[in-house]
Amino acid sequence: MVPVKIETLVVGVLPAPSVIVLRPLEDPIDPREPISVLPIWISANEAASIGMAIEGASHPRPITHDLCVSLIEHLGARIESIVIDDVKRTTFYAKINLVQGDKRIAVDSRPSDAVGLAVRRDVPIFVDDEVLEVASLPYLFAEDLDPDAEIEEFHRFIESVTPDDFKEAGDKPDILANGAFNEDRDARGPSPDSPSQGD
Repeated sequence: MVPVKIETLVVGVLPAPSVIVLRPLEDPIDPREPISVLPIWISANEAASIGMAIEGASHPRPITHDLCVSLIEHLGARIESIVIDDVKRTTFYAKINLVQGDKRIAVDSRPSDAVGLAVRRDVPIFVDDEVLEVASLPYLFAEDLDPDAEIEEFHRFIESVTPDDFKEAGDKPDILANGAFNEDRDARGPSPDSPSQGD
């Protein structure tokens, strides 16, 4: 498992997609080596919810992710970590790892919902090594850019990439074709090749 952080979140206004980009906590030893980033296209609602939590904003009434956290904690459990543990074709899968007394419970989840809970309680986010290998793409952060310019350049890069630019999981002729995938069908409309996550 690779610990990751949220590198950036792009909240798109329909029909533009929203995307969350995860990046390993540890950078390559050689600064000239590209960093693996994992873009996951998600729906605008989940992106807005994650963005609110990152910014520490609150809603007058509990929105879905706030409600889920409240339910978990009222049942005497806590969120220990989340793991993005699988990708099949263009669909990612995640687990929310809970601790309730001496019990450990793993709950199936969409990545955006898992991240939505994680950012509300500042719990670790992990990506399975194989998922990172199959679905990440390399990005070389420029050393000569100031932080604001680097963020702007990275946002332009992410906004220029679409899931269709990449091959499906398993088809990896070279490192630039390692893939960028949807979280589910809703992020860019129905796809006959995208299995449902049971939503």
